[in-house]
Amino acid sequence: MPRVLNLSSAMVIALAVVSGGAAMAQVVPFTIVLDGAQEVPPNDSPGSGVGTATLDLGNNLFSWNITFSGLVAPEVAAHFHGPAVMCQAAGVQIGLPFGSPKVGSQILTATQVAQVLSGQWYVNIHSSAFPGGEIRGQVMPAALDDPIPGGIATGSIHVKLQPVASGLTAPNWGTTAPGDASRLFVVDQDGKLWAIRLSDGAKRVFLDVSGLLVPLGAFGPGTFDERGFLGVAFHPNYQSNGLLYTYTSQPLSGPADFSTMPIGQNANHQAVITEWHVPDPGDPDSVVDPGSARVLLRIDEPQFNHNAGCLNFGPDGLLYIALGDGGGADDKDGQNFIGQPIIGHGCIGNGADNTNVLGDILRIDPLGNNSTNGQYGIPADNPFVNGPGVDEIYAMGFRNPFRFSFDSATGDLYVGDVGQNDIEEINVVVKGGHYGWNHKEGSFFFVPNGKLAGYVTDRPLSVPGGLIDPIAQYDHDEGISVIGGFVYRGNRIAPLRGRYVFGEFAVQFDNDGRLFPLGDGNQILEFPLVDQAVVGLSILGFGQDGKGELYLMANSTGIPFGNTGVVLRITLRAGDLDGDGCVGQSDLGILLAAFNSTSGGDLDEDGDTDQSDLGILLANFGAGCP
Repeated sequence: MPRVLNLSSAMVIALAVVSGGAAMAQVVPFTIVLDGAQEVPPNDSPGSGVGTATLDLGNNLFSWNITFSGLVAPEVAAHFHGPAVMCQAAGVQIGLPFGSPKVGSQILTATQVAQVLSGQWYVNIHSSAFPGGEIRGQVMPAALDDPIPGGIATGSIHVKLQPVASGLTAPNWGTTAPGDASRLFVVDQDGKLWAIRLSDGAKRVFLDVSGLLVPLGAFGPGTFDERGFLGVAFHPNYQSNGLLYTYTSQPLSGPADFSTMPIGQNANHQAVITEWHVPDPGDPDSVVDPGSARVLLRIDEPQFNHNAGCLNFGPDGLLYIALGDGGGADDKDGQNFIGQPIIGHGCIGNGADNTNVLGDILRIDPLGNNSTNGQYGIPADNPFVNGPGVDEIYAMGFRNPFRFSFDSATGDLYVGDVGQNDIEEINVVVKGGHYGWNHKEGSFFFVPNGKLAGYVTDRPLSVPGGLIDPIAQYDHDEGISVIGGFVYRGNRIAPLRGRYVFGEFAVQFDNDGRLFPLGDGNQILEFPLVDQAVVGLSILGFGQDGKGELYLMANSTGIPFGNTGVVLRITLRAGDLDGDGCVGQSDLGILLAAFNSTSGGDLDEDGDTDQSDLGILLANFGAGCP
């Protein structure tokens, strides 16, 4: 079950103060970064400053040393203000003298100590051009050097990556169509939906939306991009209604149904959810009618990245849609750490704001019509119906929930949420849940750092109550972008049943993807691979077929260009039934115990364990063994 932050921030801070040195160092260090991006509202002042501070919990002595430069006009005042978090204003706590540096100290009250410890004080330097404040910086804990010490251990289940199809571009999702277990339908980022026959890997184009997409290559032709064709889902009644749904990144085309853009500012592109129709779903030669497109909703995306884009029908027959926070950094307006302007996030961020749809998972009925635009239905039991918040939202607080899936046995909703600079996370999502971004990154507290890179701390900060922590997480010593997968419910890999399988895109952006299962206690492990030391590819997504078997989607570039994309079946060495990588006595025992039954040793997948399966095992006996 997901872990909820039940203690209020005030309670956590009070406990920390009371326990003093037992919970933290007696002298607590802080860092301060000042710039116009943190003002309310943000400004483009070239001024900047840095500072350090300490709080001695033995005598409540608060000390500081702050330097700054570059104001556009003479300084007229400077203060510590509080209590207020980012985006809020507050009264003066301590006045500061003119000039740089500003060095001093003062004894604080117990209330002030609690405010400082929870990140609710800030420094504001006022100028004649900005009498309300030209540069501002929150007093915050320093960054953690290594949020999660120790590495990811190697697991005990040895899997083999078996080629199924090649010649794709950037495959990122694979799913089955109800009533058609013989094929895997694979989303290719450059615009093609492939129908791949699992028996022999033969593929054909089932739908081509490439003409609808924005030109890919965010930094020029042939470069990285997170936009494109990102998701597909077949309606549960596909065999009778022939309907499927896509997520595409398209040029701006008319008013969006949802937008966070300021008046007069254009979005980077629009996320578009479209319904399509297949004339004869029972005919393997029938493909999507290109003239059947019906747009359900259109959403402004502020930047090119953090689009999420996954679609799935849940056990309730409703369509779930994953949306990222809209891109940029820190999920707030201002400038990122390389000086690029960020708009379309406000100050509190989209993920933490239930009045817009970015940074959320939506739930809709595509066949209904009670939405504002009349193109889809809004379930009456969505958590924000008849209250504050957007009615379409199912869960909130995500940065980039790029891939998500439902456990086909339990209905649990698993989300891989891509982190910013420190933490990658796996969440189990419940209706109405808030998963933390941008108050938290993983289980850690997140510190927006002005124009510098944001970071995490394990010191409790002032955040809303009830935030839900991930069930598993890893830091950027292990990778930079989690790729969510599926709970395994197939028959090929018996010891993996009920385990969540997911991956890492590329640790160093060098085709060095990693493949993980969750072990006992949701411990992240790494699969040892059969016949290869490493994956050796950029992992882009996963797929699940009608029998619950899993597939890895990858390419050798990490970008949506070229033809190196592959679909690989995740399986075991032929004859290996216990997943230890060796075809030996234990596998023979498993097979013989299941002989003439319908479970336990069906290596040829004909539905029973018989002489044919014994022959496969004996032909491979000793393979992979010491």
